[in-house]
Amino acid sequence: MDFSNVTQKEQKKLEEINVDLTMSAISGTYMTMVGRCFSQCVNDMTSKSMSRKEEACVKTCGEKFMKFQQRVELRFNEESANLNAP
Repeated sequence: MDFSNVTQKEQKKLEEINVDLTMSAISGTYMTMVGRCFSQCVNDMTSKSMSRKEEACVKTCGEKFMKFQQRVELRFNEESANLNAP
């Protein structure tokens, strides 16, 4: 796409939209991780605190989820670069 004719005001608006979309994506990813890890790891709702087993599970789940997201993002960026290559 050619954005050479975009005014300064339009460029600023596009940047604001990009920031909003990025924050929305990050928030969605975080909420997905929290929901998935909670469902997988927290089984006993009779106590105020989590057991050590639940804490370890949540930590491992969160780490795996974030590594997976990073890998997906890396592959997406690689594929995008391949599509834009001459």
